[in-house]
Order: sequence, then structure tokens, then C-alpha cells
Amino acid sequence: METTTYTRSKTTEFFYKMNFAIYIFGLPNFWIEDLKLSKRFVKIYDKISLFNDLLVYLLLVMEFGAFFTQHNLTDKQKFNLMVFAISHPLLCSFCVMVSKLKKKVRLVMYSQAVALKRDYNDPEVEKQMIARSLTYVLAFMSSCTITMIMFAIEAIWDVIRHGATFTTLITAYPDVQDRSILADVVRVLAFVTWWIFLTKMVAVYMLVIPLTISLRYQFKNLQSYFLSLAELFERSDLSQKEKEEKYEAGLKLGIKLHSETLSCAEDTQDVCRGVFSGQIIFNILLLIVLMAQMVTSERTFVNMFGTVATSCTVITSTGFFMWNAGDVTVEASYLPTAIYFSGWQHCQRDSSMRVRRLVVTCMSHAQQPVIFKGLGYIELSYQSFITIVKSSYSVFSVLY
Repeated sequence: METTTYTRSKTTEFFYKMNFAIYIFGLPNFWIEDLKLSKRFVKIYDKISLFNDLLVYLLLVMEFGAFFTQHNLTDKQKFNLMVFAISHPLLCSFCVMVSKLKKKVRLVMYSQAVALKRDYNDPEVEKQMIARSLTYVLAFMSSCTITMIMFAIEAIWDVIRHGATFTTLITAYPDVQDRSILADVVRVLAFVTWWIFLTKMVAVYMLVIPLTISLRYQFKNLQSYFLSLAELFERSDLSQKEKEEKYEAGLKLGIKLHSETLSCAEDTQDVCRGVFSGQIIFNILLLIVLMAQMVTSERTFVNMFGTVATSCTVITSTGFFMWNAGDVTVEASYLPTAIYFSGWQHCQRDSSMRVRRLVVTCMSHAQQPVIFKGLGYIELSYQSFITIVKSSYSVFSVLY
């Protein structure tokens, strides 16, 4: 990929840094140009990433094999095996899906970071977008890290209190009671591979979360643009005719930007649809299993805290998707009001007639809701997030 010429901004700088981290975490480079890494490093690192992918796939096979080879599991270990058997294939599919859509992700990223910001970019809105994206990504990474650490602490606690083996993941080999050196080496390798898998999974969320947040703030940027048009009529250095001409040209540009933003929203939905749908399934199934585990497992502080930490990670990861997707709908719904207050009433005579037609058409188009959906029919919003979390408890209460 060759270097692309584009206007640099804080947004492009943010997306570049985010893509740099995503690449280091094991996914392809989705940015619109090469990362500032030597060709030798990229060549070697790509081979390392491929090797890590093979390790992750092997880990998944080993986890499914545990259902046939492990016959001495405690109740907690049985639930852990079920949790991983459900979650890991789904999370792995997220990595595969976004990697397959590399070209489309790159186009969406170019639209959000460059094309839609070329004509107008409110620096305050840009600052808010970057701050919110960083907050959500860092919060998710912290949540995942705490969960992983708690699984390690649980395993260490079992070693100290019950004299068990250090078992964080249940795999086909070794047996949970095997205390040989080879068995311990395999367990450590499995735990390290799990961390590698975690970084790839985190990279997916580092991609999807900023994309939805950036789209939300693009609608906010559009609101700022239309409201700024009213300032044309406050200028004393222009005649009324010049103000009307500039306003009419600005309104047409705003309509163009709105159309391009809607197109970008559709492309973003196409890129994220598989992850959104998988996350809903992931949330419902995992919460049911985790609630069952909480009811039946030994109620020690370590066990309970580990289960609660995992549940919180599942819920917040779903929330980060659904809240931000819902915010896109909310911000898009404010756009007609911004268009109405853009200053069209200051135009006179023939200009007034032309502008009113444009304003009515633009407002009518902006009133059509922008809705992200998961599984083809579930609207992603704050309300549907509560419904999905409650549905998990409803299913659990029926089963238990």
C-alpha cells in the first residue's frame, strides 16, 4: 500500500494511532496508508501474527476436545469450560469477519476521518469524539485485563487452598490432575495463548467502538455546520445578496455532506453488522451460563469476584456497542432542528423561495431515523440493551 495524500488533523492522527495499536494487537492494518514501520519489521511481524493465529485456532480445538477427554472436572471447571466453548469461537469469528472486510473498513475509516471532515470540521466536536473514544476503549481494555487476572488468581487460589494444578483453561490435554512437568508447560502455553487471543479480541473492539463513536460525532459535526450558516447574516462586510448567495451555497454543501454521512452510516453498519449480531448472542448465552455458575459454585470471595468481573465485562462490552449505536440515532434525530435554525428566514424574495424548498427537502430527509440493527431486526439503543440484559435473566429464571 502506498502513502496516501490527505489533510492531516487530530482525527486522522487519532485513527492512525488506533490502527497502529490494532496492528500490534494482531489484526491487519486498516489505515489508509502504511504504518511508520520498517518493511523488515512488518514482514517478520506478519509471520509472527500468522503463527499466533495458528496457536489460537489450536487452542479452540483443544478446548472442544476437553469435552471428550476431561472426566474429573469440578462444577466450577465444567462451567468455565462451557463459558469458553461458547465465547471463544464467537470472539474468534469477530476477528475473522473484520479481517475479511479489510477494504471496506478502510473505506469507512477514510470517509469518517478524511472525506467528511474535508469541508467542515468543528474542533470542539473533534475533541469530544477523541476523548470519548479513548475513554471507552481504555475502560474496555481495563475490564478485560481485570477479568483475565481474576482467572489467574482463581487458579492460584485453588493451588494454595486445595492443592490443585494451575488450571486457567480446560483443554483436551493435560488432565486437570496431571502434575507432570510437561502438563505444567502446556498449561502455561495455553494461558499465554489465551492472552494472545485476548489482544486480538480487544483489537476488534478498538476498531468497532471508535467507528460508531466517530459516526455519532459526525452527525454532531453536521449540526454545528448548519448552525454556523446563520452567522453569515451577522457579517457586516457582505451585502444582503452576497449573504444569500453564500448561504445558499453553504446549504447545498450541507445537503451533500448529509448525504455522504448517511452513505457512510450504511457502510459502517455493513462493516459492524456481524460483530453487533454476534455480540447480542454472546451476551445472552454468556450471562445465562455465568448466572448459573454463580448459583451453583462455591461462594468464596475469589470465585464470586471472578464471576462478577466476567459478567461485568460481557455486559459493558455489549453496552459499548449498543450505547454508541443508539447515540448515532439520537444525534441524527437532532439534525432537522439544526437545519431549521440555520438562518433560512433571513433570505428574501427569489432567494427565499429557493432556500425554503431546499430546507424543507433537507429537513424531510434528515427526519428519517438512522438506526443500527443486530440480527437483522433488533434496534441497537439504550432501551434494547436493557431488554437484552433482562431477557438473559428471564431465560435463566425459567431454566433454574
